[in-house]
Amino acid sequence: MDSLNILIGIGLVHCTLFFFDTFFRSCSHYPYLYFLKNTGITIEALRIRWYTTACNRMIMKWATDRSKFWLAWFNAGVIITILLLPVASFIILKMTFNLWTGQTAKDNSVQTLEPMLPGVNLPLDEIGYYAATLALCSVVHEFGHALAAAREDVQVFGMGLLVALVIPVAYAHISSEQLGVLPVYNQLRILCAGVWHNIVLATLAAGTLILTTWLWAPLYTVGHGVAVKTITSNSPLLGSTGLLPRDTIYRINDCTVNDCDDWYHCILTAVRRPSPGYCVTQKLIQEYDESVPAWHMANGAVSCCGEDSEAAGSLCFEYIEGPPAAPLQLPPHSCLPARLVTFHAQRFCQYSHHCTPHETHCMQPSLDNVTKVVQIKRREGKDVLFIGDPGDIYRTVDVSDWVPKYSFLNSELPEALALLCKYVTVFSAGLAVVNVVPCFCFDGQYIVAALFMLRSRIRQKSLRQALALTVTCIGTLFLSINLVYIFVNKII
Repeated sequence: MDSLNILIGIGLVHCTLFFFDTFFRSCSHYPYLYFLKNTGITIEALRIRWYTTACNRMIMKWATDRSKFWLAWFNAGVIITILLLPVASFIILKMTFNLWTGQTAKDNSVQTLEPMLPGVNLPLDEIGYYAATLALCSVVHEFGHALAAAREDVQVFGMGLLVALVIPVAYAHISSEQLGVLPVYNQLRILCAGVWHNIVLATLAAGTLILTTWLWAPLYTVGHGVAVKTITSNSPLLGSTGLLPRDTIYRINDCTVNDCDDWYHCILTAVRRPSPGYCVTQKLIQEYDESVPAWHMANGAVSCCGEDSEAAGSLCFEYIEGPPAAPLQLPPHSCLPARLVTFHAQRFCQYSHHCTPHETHCMQPSLDNVTKVVQIKRREGKDVLFIGDPGDIYRTVDVSDWVPKYSFLNSELPEALALLCKYVTVFSAGLAVVNVVPCFCFDGQYIVAALFMLRSRIRQKSLRQALALTVTCIGTLFLSINLVYIFVNKII
């Protein structure tokens, strides 16, 4: 519902801008028209377009400075793109075959084409990464076309950015007439440049992601606990004895926490398993026991503490008997201070024979199936003792793998960079694969048409064009089938 409200809000902003644009244009409002002309902004229904020629001189300078380097660069792009073309086509064919045979419904591991949409299969709070990544990948793609065109003496009129609702798309305006009269090899350098630049961008982002831990090593540690980023205002862990932002957590009960995956696993373990028992000395039990006659409560737990003891933080602990031969030296239930027991316990246990020292017994809190005792260990400060539903910990505490080494640092910066690299890697590689597929309006359409114009045994130009058109129609059909399936089954 939140995603729908945000999209509606963005749509209302577009409608408002379009209304005022229409109003000022109908009134021939000169300052407004002057502003649009000088900024290159055009407002349309649910779309905002920005066009500029400011980059033309820079593109021409870059293309002519190192002509030999760019020649080798774009030649490599042609080779890599042509090699990717059959691979991408095979992937689309395999996905379509899986749809026809129904394997996607039976096996979730079968690869399918799935557009990434905020609020549908992407977290809405990451919409900023989504838009920034799309803009970056699109700009790099079109910049590749423009740079290659300038290298081949094809006029570059300008570049622009189109924002359709929330999706940014860059475009390069080059002379199609000059492109059409170039030799086929020169055309391929321009046509393949966009896909090639997306491949390079995805490789650089993946390499940065792999080296992220090493790059941030002087400032952050990874794999030795998790850092608390934020705690919601309704969290039961707020308070003087609770968690604090920037705390480093390394253990939950007897479960070691090295990263966010361990954090989730340990909390899930605490939810599924009963509260652990604690190896407590008989001396401590006899000294702090404040039990009253025990009775069974409606939720199935046993209570042996008075109201004052419960208010002071005491719980009713049950003596866990060991083997049948072990003598029963304690009453079945004892009312003990929960914090004192957990902090002075020698180890966790399930049976008394797990507590090896003499006169040490296994005491387990008597609670219902939902309420658990969770002991959270942190690097600095006392352990945090939580009594309640462990799921509340996961829902109200946000943690990060990046533990700062210095107090002036926070976990957001490396986490944001790693997440951005993930988005860029996936999006840029995906755009490269989809764009190279022979499909109308994609680069693959023009690349296939150019390849059929190369020297071959088919001498008739019309027959070559017909074959290129046939291949493009087939690619468009298969890609459309996948997109329609995703739209019907995953989005609607």
